[in-house]
Amino acid sequence: MKNFKILFLFSLLCSNCIHQTKKVEDSNIKEIDINKNLSNTQEINLSAIASSIEYCVLETDEKCLVTPAMSVYCTEEYVVTIGGNQGHAGCYVFERKTGKFVRQISNYGRGPEEYTEIVSFWDGVNEQICVFGNNQFLFFNMDGTLSHKTNRFKHWMWHFVAYEDFYVGYTPNRFGDNTIRIAFYDKTGAFIDSIPNYRTWKRTQTWFSGGGDSWLYVFNNAVYFKEIYSDTLYHIKDFALYPRYVFNTGGRAVPYEIQEGGRYDVIGSLRKKGKVDDRYEKYLIILKIFENNKHLYFTIEYREQLYPAIYDKTEDRLQIISPISIPPIGRDWKIPLYGFTNDLDGGLPFWPQQMISDKEMMRVYTAEELLELDVSKITDPKLKNLLNSIDIESNPVVAIITLNH
Repeated sequence: MKNFKILFLFSLLCSNCIHQTKKVEDSNIKEIDINKNLSNTQEINLSAIASSIEYCVLETDEKCLVTPAMSVYCTEEYVVTIGGNQGHAGCYVFERKTGKFVRQISNYGRGPEEYTEIVSFWDGVNEQICVFGNNQFLFFNMDGTLSHKTNRFKHWMWHFVAYEDFYVGYTPNRFGDNTIRIAFYDKTGAFIDSIPNYRTWKRTQTWFSGGGDSWLYVFNNAVYFKEIYSDTLYHIKDFALYPRYVFNTGGRAVPYEIQEGGRYDVIGSLRKKGKVDDRYEKYLIILKIFENNKHLYFTIEYREQLYPAIYDKTEDRLQIISPISIPPIGRDWKIPLYGFTNDLDGGLPFWPQQMISDKEMMRVYTAEELLELDVSKITDPKLKNLLNSIDIESNPVVAIITLNH
């Protein structure tokens, strides 16, 4: 940690000087020029990145109902749904090939190895989920067995990832006085180290969020991190931040003076009624980053529109897909479908919700979304049969694409 201040000051310098291309080119940091490409949006077919698409229709039964509040993950063998709320929370495992319900992992309650809260955690390497019960984190394997228990972390973290023999998590600055940005814990729950937070602010708004403040993921056995207001994607290594990609926003990053709270300083319903303006509307916000060996996939929010973007790392080329308008309410859970135009089978647009491997990506469609498809435009008989097998009350359907590189 002795060299952290030097690294951190350097990353701040890069973050504030992204328009000076020379500073980026003289280092190992790569620039992704959003400013240059934002006015050149286009439609991109799914066949440009994928060779095939398959669907997993999750079995519908009262014992395994999947709600919109649940997160869905996929492995080579299973589809796992995690989450929900009190009264209807669950961790369900389905067969990936058939969609058949396999088992429920643990139960909601206060007994041994039961949970009172499901944590936003999925360890794709070890294929484990995490729940919280009896003041401990409980880590379960896909066969339903308990892998290990971890004491409750000292710092509250919205989400964390497993890396090597410890856990890395982001601690949101909900009230403006948080001194820790990233926390590191070992598998017993003992605090190891931290990366400090340099942003402080005085809370002036009533509504704010801590959930969409950062993006943290593991790729090729390394941890990467981007914070909502930062224009830099960092590599976390040796308990320090190393700048990796800088997003050139052309001066449209959120100014430090108005950075406050979480993703939005007021809830959408107040904006809809005209009581409060979205003061971040004219600035670029970049999050939801997915990565494989060839591409970065991420989304850009600007002037109440959402732009899906794909950056080719080998060709140093950015393509931005034509945007959609973001509704004033439900910005994260009722956004219209967007992304690649599905020319593989005439189905719904596709944008990744998870990287399964370097060769596969997945997303989830609700039965309601699928049943709104125009059957006459569907080119694949398998998709037509799928539509005949579901109704409005059916569990979601998982779409998995195989990448063509």
